[in-house]
Amino acid sequence: MNEESEFDRICLLCAEPRVPSGMTKQGRFFCQTCQREWILEKRKVPRVGKNVLNSVEKTEFLLENLSLFNSALGLEDLMFRFSELISDRLNRDKIAIFITNLELGEIKLANYYSKQKHLQRAIKRITLDYDLSYGILIEAMAKREPCFYKFSDQTHPFYSFYSRLTGTKSQLVLPILYADIAVGMITIDYDEEDSLDYLEDEEILKIVVGQFAVSLRNSLLFFKSKNQSKHFRSLHTAALTLSQLYLNNHNEMIRMILLTLSGIVDLSISCLIEIPPNASKAKIFKVYRDIDNYELKTQTDSIDANKVSSFLNYREITTVDPSEDSNFETIGISGKESIIVPIQLENQTICIFILAKEESRFPHEEIEALNAFVSLARITMENSSLYQNLSNKERLEKEIEIAKEIQSNLLPRKTPEAEGFSFGGLMVPARGIGGDYYDFILSPNRNELFVCIGDVSGKGVAAGLVMATVRTILHSLVRVKDSPWEILNDINNYLYTSYKEAITPRFMSMILIRWNLISGEVDVSGAGHGSFYHYHESSKSLRSIETGGVILGISPDISPFKNESKLQFGSGDTILLFTDGVTEALNAKETQFGEEKLEQSFLTNIQLEPKKILENIYLDLKEFVKEKEQHDDITMVAVRKI
Repeated sequence: MNEESEFDRICLLCAEPRVPSGMTKQGRFFCQTCQREWILEKRKVPRVGKNVLNSVEKTEFLLENLSLFNSALGLEDLMFRFSELISDRLNRDKIAIFITNLELGEIKLANYYSKQKHLQRAIKRITLDYDLSYGILIEAMAKREPCFYKFSDQTHPFYSFYSRLTGTKSQLVLPILYADIAVGMITIDYDEEDSLDYLEDEEILKIVVGQFAVSLRNSLLFFKSKNQSKHFRSLHTAALTLSQLYLNNHNEMIRMILLTLSGIVDLSISCLIEIPPNASKAKIFKVYRDIDNYELKTQTDSIDANKVSSFLNYREITTVDPSEDSNFETIGISGKESIIVPIQLENQTICIFILAKEESRFPHEEIEALNAFVSLARITMENSSLYQNLSNKERLEKEIEIAKEIQSNLLPRKTPEAEGFSFGGLMVPARGIGGDYYDFILSPNRNELFVCIGDVSGKGVAAGLVMATVRTILHSLVRVKDSPWEILNDINNYLYTSYKEAITPRFMSMILIRWNLISGEVDVSGAGHGSFYHYHESSKSLRSIETGGVILGISPDISPFKNESKLQFGSGDTILLFTDGVTEALNAKETQFGEEKLEQSFLTNIQLEPKKILENIYLDLKEFVKEKEQHDDITMVAVRKI
């Protein structure tokens, strides 16, 4: 046999004639040019598949999909447009998307795309049990790996039924993975048994299936809670907006804030009127969004301040009918309903957010999301003003003051009105900005109560932003999830994904308690926050409960640290939750306040109302530290069953 020359082997992926570095399993080679494993053929003339993409085409394809996935699409529209795009790119006629529901143990056909319209009509709904007896489809989902198979090799009757209906002889299956969990699968049907085109199709689909998984997950969340999926898609964008990226470009910062608002809810127009102190002119920033055609357009104008004077009368977030005020027409805003959100910056600049819907109204959930985001956006606007006008020292002091104010505004302003319970919450910020957080969240039907306490790593505005974002996520999740552990798991996914590559990663400890106010059942889950105290009125005894778990944001998978426990909460019982700023408070001798003194103070004041208990514990702590400077937030929560 003649010795092979350097140009005897051709890479089907990059079509470059190079000698591979070595043969691997199943006839695959490692191409030194494109750095991938692929099939190499001994040919004098390159044979390149019709679908193989070079690096430029891959980039264009990726951008095509990014524009699709960043759109606020409903589930059906998302799958149809994705199937259509893949069909055009791969030149394939039959593409199916299945969605898994692990809670129900089933896989449903959610979309079947074919230019043969009779097939689309014939295959409306197919449901498979999540059972390995179904064969290769379920195995691919369970193993979370792509596969190509022949229908003739499968024994389950589903495959013969599907083959007769569609003419399919073989199929490529790619699981859709979100956080390493299979949320669905994409299948490509082939009319031949031995099609080798699946290799190229698989390579191309791998470019975008991860992005599609994120969009599919978000669209599924939409059906569980109205508008929540769009809110989640915008959280990471909001985090970017509230960074220093745009502090030196004021106009770009405002446009990014308005674009992010458009992503949180379906707005036809998002607008900001900016009126500096003693100015005769107002600046108007607008983002127009064509929801049907998925188009965005930005516009910036200047107008006499007296022409928008009526908007200055609004002191709080308000929904209005644009047709009732001629000033809406003056600035080019119309629609069925608008929301006005006024804020005043530290430099006395008045900013008025005006958000409009063309044909619908704003539900309560959207108003909450918008209000929360505007609070976050204000931090960026204040920081931008400081960046432009103050010295480094003055800017830092103002930044701390602003962030502390906003941080305090994000804490509960009043305790919930839950029959049979009494509450107390106390937070004393340190001189620097911390990331302590506590909350009481009563469900809209008043059947469930969530109580939480947490501590973000580090200090400064960055920690405060993490705290504010986690608060928004938590308020969204309690509406769609019952289990405290599931909520902690989703918060961990957000923190790890958003900050794993940051210069300073962000972590957070938390205790989350859920009361079922109907049955009295209490569920507790912890995330590395330590212990809390439970006083039993019947036995006059105090118990320290260690919650366990792992700090959120450290690992992409916290399932090995899962902890769920039940709490027997009797009449007259009281619990006390606290952060390490309480027990680690130091006096002049560098001695910590410690858990022993905290327990003593708690028991001494146990007969008082929860709010008064916390106030007296804080007085005992202050007496202990005396004039020693406070270096960490002091946060406590008390709940009593009456």
